[in-house]
Amino acid sequence: MLERFQEQMRRALLSADDGAVDLAAGSLAQARLNIYRANVQQSLVEALAAAFPVTVRLMGVPAFRRAALAHVRRQPPDRPQLSAYGGGLPGSLVADHPMAGNMARLEWAVMQAYFAADAVPLTAEEVAAFPPGDYAGLCFTPHPAARLVWLDHAVLDLWRSAQEDEDADLSWTAHGAEEVLVLRPGDGVLCVALPPGAAAAIQALLDGRPLADAAAAGLAVEPELDLQEMLRMLLANGALAGAML
Repeated sequence: MLERFQEQMRRALLSADDGAVDLAAGSLAQARLNIYRANVQQSLVEALAAAFPVTVRLMGVPAFRRAALAHVRRQPPDRPQLSAYGGGLPGSLVADHPMAGNMARLEWAVMQAYFAADAVPLTAEEVAAFPPGDYAGLCFTPHPAARLVWLDHAVLDLWRSAQEDEDADLSWTAHGAEEVLVLRPGDGVLCVALPPGAAAAIQALLDGRPLADAAAAGLAVEPELDLQEMLRMLLANGALAGAML
């Protein structure tokens, strides 16, 4: 009985359904529930706005708040941790607000990278300790902060402009797709725009495929891809945490 009532309360607080909990119509309890519901939902909207500040600027505050409230009602939190809430917002936005949805995808990746667990980065010396004949079979463990974001709109420059200047003009339209590698080489997050071949190869490495397979994936897209330089960049920026055969 208690579990049923708790579930009804959860639905009532995170939806617009006045009938989710059995309360007398027009009662004081219903009025109080409505106030509490509004406070809960607005606190979640505020949490989303804090997690996606550049997306808010792209859309404008009123439009973002409407979209965020609709998202809260459709996809409420599934655990009591506000910092973990928001991963579904980019998907909710992308249909009606494609550029904002892609910006939200990038912002979420940046936040996840920032709060990811620590790990000791793999070094070039550790890779060099493997026999050269074994390189093709090497599989790498990604650093917990490393992630590759595939964007339908090239929004990285917009995001960078917003980091550099809180009054930057974000009204211009981003065209074309973009692949962005998000890393945390030190205390801050680094975003690197990748050419298509490097993106294909790095995605294969992050998926745990051996170096030979990753090289084949990258070269199939970009025959001039410099695999040695790509691997050097990954190691220099702490993208990898281990290697094994």
